[in-house]
Amino acid sequence: MSKLNAEERKARDNERFSQRVDERRVKGEDVVAYALANDKAFKFLTKTEKHSFKERKIELEEQVKVKAQERLELKNQQELEKIEAEFTATEE
Repeated sequence: MSKLNAEERKARDNERFSQRVDERRVKGEDVVAYALANDKAFKFLTKTEKHSFKERKIELEEQVKVKAQERLELKNQQELEKIEAEFTATEE
């Protein structure tokens, strides 16, 4: 088997992703979810799928921010409770 140059590898990979997206679309699967999981599939989405992709990506990023903020608040609350417990223990 001969080695492929960069252009040939890229063309081969693009063809594979195109086929995978088409297969999922035919099966009725969520191609936007597939593209979210694999960014290389994005360019093979239709215009409406790309719009949906962008909306869902923004939504997912927002959820990540909210969860990170919740974790930070929980950590701060735990630290505050620990400090308060130490303070009350030293007073006694």
